[in-house]
Amino acid sequence: MFGEVLTFEDPEILKRMQGDGTNAHGLLVEYGSPALCAMEEIMKSIRPWLAVTAVLLLVAAGASAQDQILALKNQIIDLQNKGKLAFLEAALCSKVIGFGSYVPLEKPVVKKGGDLLVYYQPQNVFTNRVKGHYEIWYTQDVVLLSKAGEVLFEQKDFLEFHYSSRTPVFDLFATNTLNLGSTPAGSYVYRAVLHDRLKDASAEYSVVFEIAP
Repeated sequence: MFGEVLTFEDPEILKRMQGDGTNAHGLLVEYGSPALCAMEEIMKSIRPWLAVTAVLLLVAAGASAQDQILALKNQIIDLQNKGKLAFLEAALCSKVIGFGSYVPLEKPVVKKGGDLLVYYQPQNVFTNRVKGHYEIWYTQDVVLLSKAGEVLFEQKDFLEFHYSSRTPVFDLFATNTLNLGSTPAGSYVYRAVLHDRLKDASAEYSVVFEIAP
């Protein structure tokens, strides 16, 4: 039977052929046969197409994963847009490295003539979605008061963040640095007022601190 391909339909013949060089379909293909050579040629011809198909499948899988991630991000935006504007993790610091990375003061005390450094994360800032763009816009006022409530310093729009991109923006944080100059030693109140320009909402954060002699 050298060089021939035989197909057996009889179950008994198939049973006897298991383990003697035939496959489960009753096909006997011997090494060097014309049939095997033809199969090798066919595999050579379709191998590039198989590679292309594999790449396309991987690209499609990656695109599907990205679509799912973007859908989740838009769900987060929906929650934030409905949430209340607020200050998150506001703290007086000695150093700020980046988002969520800062060194808070052990005590709310600043040396006379030094800088008051404040870190915070604006929470539930509104994201406007228009034609594939994501827009965020907020401003922040700063007020310095005496312990009795007298306004010693005030500046509107001390900080402004207006940003538009093609991908959603998360992990927002801000810092304020106030040089206290010749402000006398004593107790004071730092106040930040956040304004979401797209949400038409405001939030306040106040903290008492000391200027040491």
